[in-house]
Amino acid sequence: MTIYPDFYKDFQCKADKCQHTCCAGWEIDIDEKTAGKYQTLPGALGDTIRENIIAVADTWQFRLRGENRCPFLRGDGLCELIRRADESILCDICANHPRFFVTVSDYELAGVGLSCEKSCELLLADTAPLALLTEKGEQLTLKGLLQQLVLPVSDEDLCYQTGLTTEDAAFVLDCMQKTEPIDAAWTSQLAQLWDVQIAADGEVPQVFDRIYQYILYRALEHVPAHGLGAVLSYAQLNTDYIYLSEQLTGQLDESIRRWSEQIEYSTENVKLLLESLA
Repeated sequence: MTIYPDFYKDFQCKADKCQHTCCAGWEIDIDEKTAGKYQTLPGALGDTIRENIIAVADTWQFRLRGENRCPFLRGDGLCELIRRADESILCDICANHPRFFVTVSDYELAGVGLSCEKSCELLLADTAPLALLTEKGEQLTLKGLLQQLVLPVSDEDLCYQTGLTTEDAAFVLDCMQKTEPIDAAWTSQLAQLWDVQIAADGEVPQVFDRIYQYILYRALEHVPAHGLGAVLSYAQLNTDYIYLSEQLTGQLDESIRRWSEQIEYSTENVKLLLESLA
C-alpha cells in the first residue's frame, strides 16, 4: 500500500516561475533505460542529446555547463527537451524529482522533497498536523501509520519540543558542522548561527509541529538501521536547525529548502547525523 501526505496531489512544478531550479547545482544521472533510448534516438534532437551526455563510471550523466547547469536548461528556466519533444523524453530523475518513494515494512511511503520551493509552499500552506492518505484515498494520521508499522510513540513524540536553550543550539550546530557542506554559503550561515540569541520563552509557531512531523515521516525508512529513538532525535535536531535558521533570516520557507539541500538530499549527511544520535 502506498501512503502520501495529503498535499502530494497538489504538487505541480513551477517551471519558469521557480527561483531555485532543480536543473542546476548537482549531477544528473540518467537511468539505464533512458540512456539506451538516447543512444538510438534519431534526428537532430538525438544528436544534440548525445553531444551533451557523458559516461561516468557505469552511469550516464548530462554534461553540465557553467554553475553546474543542465545543458538543456534554457535561459527562461524551461527545459529544452520538453519544449522540443514532451515529458516522455525525460530520464527518471528529471521526471520524478522532487518526488520520493521508499519502502518501510509493507508500505510504500511517498512524498516530495523539501529542496523544492513548491514542496515547501505546500507544507507551509497549513498549520494543521501532517495528514496522510492511502492510495485508495483513505485518511490516515501519522500516529496511525506508526501504529500500523508497530512503532510505539507517544503524543509527545509527534510534536516538536520547544524551549531550545543555548546549550541545545550549540549541540545542534556542532552536529551540523560535522556534515559535508553543500557550498560556501551554507558554511558562512552556519558560522553566523552561533551568534543567534535564543529566547527561552519565545513563542514557536504551530507550523513547526508540521515541519517536524514531515521530517519524521521522511526519515521512517531509517528506523530498521538506526532505531526509532535515533530517528525521533534526528527529526527534532533538524527542526531545531530550521528554527535557528529562521530566527537568523526571517525566511522559514528558504530555511527549510536550504536545510533540505544540505541534509535531506545527502545520503552521507543523513547517515552521519543518525549515527551521531543513535
